[in-house]
Amino acid sequence: MQRRHLKPMSGEAAWICVAIAALTFASAGSEDICLGELSMDGSGSPGYILGGPPGRVEGDTLTLPHNSGFSVMTACSQTWEPYEFFQFKVLDRTLSFTVDLSKVGCGCNLALYMVQAPGLDRAGDPSIGQCEEDSPYYCDANKVCGQWCPEMDIMEANIKAFQATPHSCDAPDAAGHYSNCDRSGCGFFSW
Repeated sequence: MQRRHLKPMSGEAAWICVAIAALTFASAGSEDICLGELSMDGSGSPGYILGGPPGRVEGDTLTLPHNSGFSVMTACSQTWEPYEFFQFKVLDRTLSFTVDLSKVGCGCNLALYMVQAPGLDRAGDPSIGQCEEDSPYYCDANKVCGQWCPEMDIMEANIKAFQATPHSCDAPDAAGHYSNCDRSGCGFFSW
């Protein structure tokens, strides 16, 4: 499974969170692309979960089925908009979450990660990339949808293991386009 990404905004301590779990989204034209509002305590605004069934949002809980992926957005749209990815401002703050790994067996990976989205083309414009139907504008340090960008794996875990992995990229060009990233990252494994 591939995944992840992160980005500081110009002069700000902000990161954009793009996806949770593996990269398998609902079709961009799906009527059920917006699953609902998820509380983002301390952020001053809610996040909206885009993805697709059979995942669900109930109160402050996001339930993910096997082999699924979701993005946190600023609006409950029925289309993917490049500048609606939710920005988590994490400098001098705590990011906390609760996760139930009891059904995530060995060989599976439940991932929570941040990426610098949208992916930008060489002109610095948002690029749909190669995953137009499933997750347009997606980018990560593994170039999953044909676009590079920094990535921070906050959690890659199952019932037996936990790892956090930052991925760096070479400096972007003047337009903000990345041409290479560290696919492996520098992981920290904890029992």
